[in-house]
Amino acid sequence: MSSDYFSIASISPLSSITAGARIHVIGVCGVAMAQMALLLAKQGYQVSGSDKEFYEPMGSLLRSSSVLLYQGYNAENLVDNPALILIGNAVSRDHPEVVETQRRKLPYTIFPQLLHELCIGSRHSIAVTGTHGKTTTAALGAFLLTKMGQSPSYFVGGASPDLPETLAAGAGSVSIVEGDEYDSAFFAKVPKFRFYRPKTAIITSIEFDHADIYPNIESIDREFDGLLALLGKEGTAVCCIDDGGVRRLVERWSGRAGAPRIVTYGTDTRANVCLAQVKQVGAKQELSVRLVSGRVVTAELSLPGLYNARNATGLLAAFEHDGYQVDGACATMMLFQGVKRRQEIRFDGTVTLVEDFAHHPTAVRETVQGIRNRFPGRRLWAVFEPRSNTSRRKIFQGDYERAFDQADVVLLCAVTVRAIDASHELLSIEDLVTGIRERGKLVRAFGTAAEVAAVIVQEVQPGDVVLLMSNGAFGGIPAMLEDEFRRKFK
Repeated sequence: MSSDYFSIASISPLSSITAGARIHVIGVCGVAMAQMALLLAKQGYQVSGSDKEFYEPMGSLLRSSSVLLYQGYNAENLVDNPALILIGNAVSRDHPEVVETQRRKLPYTIFPQLLHELCIGSRHSIAVTGTHGKTTTAALGAFLLTKMGQSPSYFVGGASPDLPETLAAGAGSVSIVEGDEYDSAFFAKVPKFRFYRPKTAIITSIEFDHADIYPNIESIDREFDGLLALLGKEGTAVCCIDDGGVRRLVERWSGRAGAPRIVTYGTDTRANVCLAQVKQVGAKQELSVRLVSGRVVTAELSLPGLYNARNATGLLAAFEHDGYQVDGACATMMLFQGVKRRQEIRFDGTVTLVEDFAHHPTAVRETVQGIRNRFPGRRLWAVFEPRSNTSRRKIFQGDYERAFDQADVVLLCAVTVRAIDASHELLSIEDLVTGIRERGKLVRAFGTAAEVAAVIVQEVQPGDVVLLMSNGAFGGIPAMLEDEFRRKFK
């Protein structure tokens, strides 16, 4: 099929279609796409959507809405020539509904473009970017701005009990969104944050990730160079200089003609906004932060781990610069409960079960360390499924060996080989077991998630903490273990 029809330049703006017209969403059950479909329906559009399966929690939300749903992909789902087709970034060029979109010459758009039109527009745009911490930081920022009466628009790539939805068009003059560096569509191989035109960008960390679309760290650096150019001299980059990748780019950017203002943050005493002290006290962290003004503020955070303390500091740095109430943010920060699948405590009885999205070795290491700090003196099981395109490759073999140092027991699930892996050397679970064992840890590997779960059920003891880490469903074992623990460890 000719590729000429699809391009960023040919995306149709929402303003080009009639109010109340039909919009069809290809891949509607993704977290972001489902919330966008719901928002469009709330705004009076007739919305339909298709997907292979309707998994929870989005499945129930969609079924209880006015969105017309089609299970399975078929050209016939494009009923009555929709006025606009929303194409998900997991959709390929040869997708039957994409082929039909071109055949009928139907107008189309993509998620980040619609997000800008509906939730950003002329608002002060804060984009949370970087390899790690985007979802939690954006959710905390949206929560704090809401509590401060700003009525922000926001987008968060995960569900939080503190936010009524993951995507909202607020009445206020500020938006805060998670700015992903992953590409936007099969015809838009650029980061989503390119579409958000931020005035303030928080950059949490820069490491090699997304090995399926980026060949090396230099290619990722170039995208953040592009972000700097997008900010322009009127914008602000709020940068965590504790992170080596961010620090390297800040040094390169400093003094560049036409560059935005750069505000640094972190535990490094050279930071403009310095996390001067952080202390874990029971279930909370106590933070002491020195602002650009020199004033020291204190806050409490219910989320464990130094990286969460840094993320909170980055928000305070952005708020101070943008003129929002730092004291109000500090006063309400402790109320934030976090994001599902980000250090989410699914069960807390005589045994504690924690689920996390960690898959990059840095995220695994920091998550294990954070849970160790939160539950000192208890036996910690670190249970990991290398599922993402990056985590399944050998490039991080040595990093994973060191990532579990703060755990007592390590259980690993086998790497599943996919067609995309044909030309790549994959992570060796056998070598990983050997490397972790040589570091003095009890470690075992299993072929399936069910085998992992069986060992946990058989061997877990009162007082243990079980940390599950995967960027996927992990074979359904989080829910299964939660049910089992509720039965055995009330």
